[in-house]
Amino acid sequence: MKIKKALLIVESPSESMERAFSILTKPHKKYAGMEIISFPDYETFGKVISGVRLELLTIIRSKKPSSIQELARFVKRDYKNVYKDVKLLADFGLIDLKEQGPRKSAAPVSKFNEFVLAA
Repeated sequence: MKIKKALLIVESPSESMERAFSILTKPHKKYAGMEIISFPDYETFGKVISGVRLELLTIIRSKKPSSIQELARFVKRDYKNVYKDVKLLADFGLIDLKEQGPRKSAAPVSKFNEFVLAA
């Protein structure tokens, strides 16, 4: 399996746009092979990348749960809280939610093998 990296970076929306336009006009090797996920401030970054959510990312990548309910069992947490965390991780593009089975349950799927944090 090819290693897919995500660069997690805190930057203002204007800095994000400047970086995106500079990459379009002149690609940078330092971002090659990475998907960049930008956070508007450190407060938002801290809320999204918390200890329990990092644990979820690890379990999703390693155990490949077939549903959010199975993920909640793996981490021994309440389904409702795990669902909120998974939804937030999906909203920020850190994971995908794939509908599967006859009941169309959502299975969390890891998009990345590695996260790189930029300060």
